[in-house]
Amino acid sequence: MQIPAPRKPATAVAMFTRVFFVIAFVFPCLSFAFVGHELDVVVSSTESSLKVRDRIDVDRPSLRFEFVLNAGFTVTTDSGTMRALQTSSDGLRTAYRVDMQTPARSLELHYHGRPRFSGRRSMGGMPQGEVSADGLYLDGASAWYPMFDAPVSRYRLRLTLPEDWAGISIGKRGEKDGRTTWSSDQPHDDLYLIAGRFTRHARAHGDITVSVWLLDDDPALADLYLKLGTEYIDHYAGLIGAYPYAKFAVVENRWQTGYGMPSFTLLGSQVLRLPFIPYTSLPHEILHNWWGNGVWVDYRAGNWSEGLTAYLADHWMQERRGEGSTYRLKALQRYSNFAADGEDSALIDFVSRHGDASQSVGYSKSLMLFHDLRMALGDAGFVDALRRLWQRHRFEAVGFEQVVQTLTEGHPELAERSAQWLHRTGAPRLSLGAVDVAEDGDGFRLDVSLQQRPPLFQADVPVAITLDGESIARTYVVRLEQDRANATFRFSRRPVRIDADPGYDVLRYLDPSEQPPALNRLFGTSTLLVLPTDIPPAQREAWQRLATGWRQRYRQLEVADDTALGEFPLARNVLVAGWSNRWRDAAAAAVARHDQALLVDAVTVEGIDYPASSHSSVLVNTNADGASVGFIGAATPDAIAALARKLPHYGSYGRLLFDAANGRNLVKTTLTSEHALLSRQLTDSFVALQLPERAPLAGDAVQYAGKRE
Repeated sequence: MQIPAPRKPATAVAMFTRVFFVIAFVFPCLSFAFVGHELDVVVSSTESSLKVRDRIDVDRPSLRFEFVLNAGFTVTTDSGTMRALQTSSDGLRTAYRVDMQTPARSLELHYHGRPRFSGRRSMGGMPQGEVSADGLYLDGASAWYPMFDAPVSRYRLRLTLPEDWAGISIGKRGEKDGRTTWSSDQPHDDLYLIAGRFTRHARAHGDITVSVWLLDDDPALADLYLKLGTEYIDHYAGLIGAYPYAKFAVVENRWQTGYGMPSFTLLGSQVLRLPFIPYTSLPHEILHNWWGNGVWVDYRAGNWSEGLTAYLADHWMQERRGEGSTYRLKALQRYSNFAADGEDSALIDFVSRHGDASQSVGYSKSLMLFHDLRMALGDAGFVDALRRLWQRHRFEAVGFEQVVQTLTEGHPELAERSAQWLHRTGAPRLSLGAVDVAEDGDGFRLDVSLQQRPPLFQADVPVAITLDGESIARTYVVRLEQDRANATFRFSRRPVRIDADPGYDVLRYLDPSEQPPALNRLFGTSTLLVLPTDIPPAQREAWQRLATGWRQRYRQLEVADDTALGEFPLARNVLVAGWSNRWRDAAAAAVARHDQALLVDAVTVEGIDYPASSHSSVLVNTNADGASVGFIGAATPDAIAALARKLPHYGSYGRLLFDAANGRNLVKTTLTSEHALLSRQLTDSFVALQLPERAPLAGDAVQYAGKRE
């Protein structure tokens, strides 16, 4: 019997990676449909050890039980004859077999000792597991409980902890004989146990308990998470179906994580206190209780959970503010910039995020597929499809294809169109061909040619047409299946502007001409970073460190000194660093726009000067050929180092200003392209585009939709 190492089917949560561990075992002799655990756990912080009794129940009588347990434990049983089969190559897990004298449906194990953990670290430096004087973290990766080849169907835990500790696990909390208990009758693919010196804040919400567990108590912060948590639970219960657990808890972690487990989330102490996290990561974490922890992911068949969660949480939050199209634009930017140059992949091949390119596929490309399904089905049809997915597959592992088939049930043509994204790489590259306006009787006729370059895809492309005397554009859909589609429209008023996919509703590669000037455009494609040379040694070293760090992250970034260039390469992407750079004037001409200018010792933005001596600056612009030029200005080594750390997190912005003394962001602007080829002005006078408003996705108007535990 071979024991494979734990694998990490990681799913990202908002801006952080959600990681839970599932150990895949191959038991050649038997397979149970379900396994129940009744655990009695005593934790010793002084000895960093556990003492456990576990009564295990299975669905049918068996003469043999095989399981895996952490190799640091000494295990015994009176139920049968037990022997160790094999220890994993890393020495962390041991497989056991217990032979019974007569067929039995239960097995009782006793084990104790100090569990062994891998030295590997995950996000924020978090260890695989911990039992120490500072706290306890255990999940399936460390095999802290006997692991069988079946999901956990029933779970009971009685917990004895050091006097000033509190512990949390999955399920419903209770008290018995002065000890904390946790219980769940829901299926689970992993069991968690976390303990430490927590202060618990709790609020009943129907028969769900919403709680916040803080290592450094902050009642006001806890109240904010409790208030918003109940609101998000109600929203998703109305949208999808009843919240599936007895609780939702926000748990503070000593390591800077953003993990989502069934019925709770583990957020780093610094992460938890970031002002935007309650409005970005929190809804994402709560939604994972439906997608990922409620309906499980079959990672062999594609991780659909992150894209759907990002769409219904991150995208929804922006949609509520009227910024849905901006969010989709940024998603297409990430996808176009990081996946277009040979690093794209089919959605069915996505397992977890391991870099910018994989993230752009598993999150950005994936959420655009779900947006496409919503556009095709309509909001009511899409909500019905989400509820069908939940009701049919909860507590079952499904892959990407099965999810799409369930969502598109009754719409075979939509299922066929969606399959191209699951099994093919690439995306459409759209362009407007001939556009002709002619008088037609008492009105006007508009002939439009919409085109795409091979390889060809099927897409429904929204077209917005603005008419003379009407401020809001009229919208239509053109079906594109071949290299071109011709459409004719007739109006009583003259068309004055036409835009193809102006709301960024189509999963596609952005044309370079419509790429908004942004750092991601420079980070994600072949870009020349030009460093200054005529500067003090300390500044020179700081710029070199910035370049070295960024080259490790952005593989297509090239670096050159300003003395190595014979002329400024306007035909390619260039990032000019430093106020004393020899190519600053060339950069100034390239980044100039009506609302920004790069001067000798300052940046002017919308009429306000920001001196170089007290501000760090970033300006980006894109020319008519699609090439982007950026300028980065910082006056001191510390300011340069701050930009090196910060700017990868500001990739969607084209204009940034920071206070050089404290690093505080003063200006962050999402720019628009001035040369988009998918827009056409049909008169000599400029006409602005205004699209009809869209309502955010919503389900039933309910205050509480119950729970299932």
